[in-house]
Amino acid sequence: MDGQEHSGRLVERTLAAAASARALGSTWRRKLLGRQRYAGRAPEICEQVVRACFDSGRRFFRASPRGWSGFRVRDFGRVAPALLELGFEAEVGDSLRYALKRYERAGRFALVISPFGREVFDVRAYAPDGFALLLRALHGLRDGQLVERHRPWLERETWRFFRLVVDPSTGLVRERVPFSEARGLAGRSSSCYSNAMCYLVQQELDALRLPNPLAAYDYGQLVRKRFLIGDRFRDEMGRAPTPSGDAAIMPFWTGLMGEGARTRGLFERVLARLDADGLTRPYPARYGGSGASRRPGFFERFDPDLRDAVWTSLGLQLLETTERLLPERHELELARYVRMVERLGCFPDVLDARSGDPYSGPFYQAEDSVIWAAALWAMLRRKRRR
Repeated sequence: MDGQEHSGRLVERTLAAAASARALGSTWRRKLLGRQRYAGRAPEICEQVVRACFDSGRRFFRASPRGWSGFRVRDFGRVAPALLELGFEAEVGDSLRYALKRYERAGRFALVISPFGREVFDVRAYAPDGFALLLRALHGLRDGQLVERHRPWLERETWRFFRLVVDPSTGLVRERVPFSEARGLAGRSSSCYSNAMCYLVQQELDALRLPNPLAAYDYGQLVRKRFLIGDRFRDEMGRAPTPSGDAAIMPFWTGLMGEGARTRGLFERVLARLDADGLTRPYPARYGGSGASRRPGFFERFDPDLRDAVWTSLGLQLLETTERLLPERHELELARYVRMVERLGCFPDVLDARSGDPYSGPFYQAEDSVIWAAALWAMLRRKRRR
């Protein structure tokens, strides 16, 4: 490692540590002041949360109005299609222009843009899902001029993604290389989650008409062969299958497993296994308990209960998948989420696995208002139209 690379990594670690310190400070403020509550029914609560997440001064969507400052592409990209469906085209466009301008200036993609937009940084490792979701948001916006303006940077970052993430001999995510993921921080070796995100990158590159070094790989076949065993998906390459919410959900949520009766039948069996493993209670969905193969992430090292908590982003991905593949189950789960939101008067990121209330541990207090609420709001609007 040369001196410049070492200096860059030191700066990145310092920025990530500062972000963790801000998150910890926000946790204690929420403990002392209590959570924000919003009036109204579930759609009105979700709308207030989403509008509170938009920074009207700097013109971008934050992940939450109080705790998570700065631009976090994973959270924004996760709900960008829902935001567009809800009529926030201008705000989504402003958010992408804000992010791409700063990525161009930094010379690279990273998971987080610092609160005042001066630096970009990853959290312990490169985030394949972040780049996938950025491309997904760009595709959804359908602004060809914006893509063309940043085409050279997008092409460079596409090849950087390929070099960092993909084993060219197989098309799968490199083994024994740490990556940042939605579930914890850099804890798994070629996870099912990140392989599903490679499929998403492949699809979005084609949709955006960008060079596609992943074009030759059949991810549906690869994931079925390497990860699917009966009614479970391996959490990570080469490991025995263990209960894992994201490994079970993401191949279907991304569309990697396809559509049709065969896919619906498989998803029904996989979901029944999640039910039997307790990962859909008290609400969908839990990533998995302490028996999972993944090493704990940063907060989990201090607060192990987070490993078994309910994460609403993953739950919403399950709801979006059931909406497409199992409509009867979707109506049941959607009703449970509506009751939860109206009972709490907010949309938290993490729920306690026993009580179903916002998670409260010694080192982490659930955010009470996260941008993920846009996904529920969009589902409720679609339901009303039906």
